This record gives sequence, structure tokens and C-alpha cells, in this order.
Amino acid sequence: MNWLIIVSNPNDENAQLVQNFLSGKFGAESSKVLLYPNISREELFDICNKVLVSSHFIILDSERLHKLPDYNFILGLIRGRQCPAFIFEGRPYIRRYESLEKELRGSSYFTCFSHLNELTNLIEKNFEKYRRDDEQKNALASLFANGIPFTSDCFAQYIAKDNTEICETFFKAGMLMNARTSNGIPLLCIATRNDCISKVKWLLENGADIDAISSDRGYSPVMDAVWRKNFDITKYLISKGADLSFVSSDGQPILVLAVGNGNVDIVKILLENGADPDIKDSMGMSAREYALLFKKKPMIELMEKFPKK
Repeated sequence: MNWLIIVSNPNDENAQLVQNFLSGKFGAESSKVLLYPNISREELFDICNKVLVSSHFIILDSERLHKLPDYNFILGLIRGRQCPAFIFEGRPYIRRYESLEKELRGSSYFTCFSHLNELTNLIEKNFEKYRRDDEQKNALASLFANGIPFTSDCFAQYIAKDNTEICETFFKAGMLMNARTSNGIPLLCIATRNDCISKVKWLLENGADIDAISSDRGYSPVMDAVWRKNFDITKYLISKGADLSFVSSDGQPILVLAVGNGNVDIVKILLENGADPDIKDSMGMSAREYALLFKKKPMIELMEKFPKK
């Protein structure tokens, strides 16, 4: 966050009070610019450049500033950037300002105050929100600057590539962890299908639904992990409470899928965590029956430890 304080008096004590407040309370950096009558074009140009790189604005003594023709120009520049501005007059705020400022007073980006403590109290109350909003705005700008569309499909590509930096930028920019691709595939399923355990953990840590169901296969993330024969991701999802009783949209219980894939370790961990070997699939067969049918001795022996209920 870059705070810019705009004053009309170089000796304005309130400016120092505000700077001390920002640095002392939040460790926030701020700078100060002076707007005065007959300011040179060079100095005004310098102020404009500072406005363009600042994220939040505090305007002090606006009663005096509003008499300057360049003030409305600066206000318009701030408004065009859609940045929050806190305007302090220093006395009861009289609505006799020029039309532009009257219009801006109704803006969600501009807030006017008659007392300095009201201004600082509002900033203190909402500072964390201002920080998050600024972080989101910067993250979006970073994505666009690098030619990366802010879409769930594009996010999914970077999850599949296990690109932590870009994934973090998407998250900061406001992408939901429960977003889906245009094909209806949850991001957690994307990470699982690409064997990206780091992204599986990261998505869950940031609120992804562990039992989200994909629209293409009708699998949950843990079913995708079993399908991929990925023991580590399967184990991790189980440890986080993944539902093992779910049946896919094509009628497959998770243990039937595991038996079909032939990974004994995955079958074992599913059984040990409550997966039912006797739930039948759409063909009327259970995991136990498939193991017997295809003579998968290690799996048969495992299931014998879990008698039919």
C-alpha cells in the first residue's frame, strides 16, 4: 500500500500526525505533496506521477484546496484510478463545493470528515480490508500485465503445472478455491489428476471442498487419486476427512475402482478407514466380489479381515 497525503500548507501539523499514525499503527509508508496557488506545471506533473503510483489518499484542509483549479483535476485523477480517498476539512463539512467534488462525495471511493479522529478511526477499523483490496488489485494487474486471463480454466492450467507463484497470484486476485473449469471440474480434482500433492494441500488449506464432485466423470478428489493410483494423495485426502462412501455418477464405489486399478496399498488404506467392500456398483457387483472374480489373492486376504456386515 502506498499512501499519499495532499496538503495546502507545508507546515500542516495534521500531516505529521497522520504519517505517524500510519507508520506507528500499521508500519505503512506514506509521502506528502503540496498543492498551492500558481503551482508550476513541473510540480503538478510530479504530483500526478505520485498519484499514479499511490493506492490510498488522505487530503487535508480541503476547504482551502477546493479553491485551487488544479484540485478538481487531482480529484478526478484519483477517482479515475478508483482509489480510496479520505478528505478532511478541519471544520463542519459545508456542502458548498464545486459540482465535481459534490459528485465525488457520493462516491464509494471518497469519504469526507469534519474531525481528524473520525478519519483515523475509520482507517484503523478498515485497514485490513484496504490492505486485502489493494493486494487483490495488484494481483489482478500482475496477471493482466503477464497476459494471463483471470479465468478458472487458466488457473487450472497453472495448478496442473504446479506453478506456485502464479497460483498464489490467482488466489490473491480473488479466485475462489471452489471454482470449476468450464467443463465442471473442481480445481482440487485438477490438482489430484495431475499428481500435484502440494497443490492438493494448498487448495484444502485455503478452503477447497474436499468432496467436490466433477461433472465429467462424477468423481470426488479422493476417487481421482485412487484412479491415478496415487497412494500419497489418497492417504492425505483420507486424513483430511474425504468421504469414502461416495458412489460416482456411473455407479462405482471407491473400493470397486481401487480393486480394478490393482493397487493393494490403496485398497488396504481404504479398508482401514471405513470403505465398505460390499457396496455394489451399477452392475450389481461389490469390490469383494470383483476381487474373488479376478482372483486377486492379496486383496481377498485383506477383505477377509473385514467380514461382510
